[in-house]
Amino acid sequence: KRHQKMEGDIPTLSLHQSFFVSGVKIGWPFPEIMKPQRQMAIHLIKALMNKKHVVLESPTGTGKSAAILCSVLAWQRHHRKMERMKRGGEQSEEDGNEESGKAQKVKIIYCSRTHSQVAQMVASLKSTPYRPRMAILGSRERLC
Repeated sequence: KRHQKMEGDIPTLSLHQSFFVSGVKIGWPFPEIMKPQRQMAIHLIKALMNKKHVVLESPTGTGKSAAILCSVLAWQRHHRKMERMKRGGEQSEEDGNEESGKAQKVKIIYCSRTHSQVAQMVASLKSTPYRPRMAILGSRERLC
């Protein structure tokens, strides 16, 4: 039997609170949600639900990493849950691969310019309740 949560997620890891944006429950690992973080979450969730791109710009120290990671990973889980519910009924062409009848997995690609930014993102991810499978790709200079 399949689990309701994504493999590896920790449902109660240091969650001070959670909040909802358009029906998506976002687990939040910090005692307070700053206004810029809530605004980023709103824009991200709306863009993801409408299959649109979003460009975010915010000064250093406004919690972009946490807001982006928690919002996008919460949406991914919400999307997966909705896809499963749809498969209980009729499946449309948009829901997945028509030939196999399976819903396509949503992949999240997080890019950064520097290795220190990647390390910061991984540290931020560890403070959240989300434990996605991930791979870090680096330059040849760092790998050799």
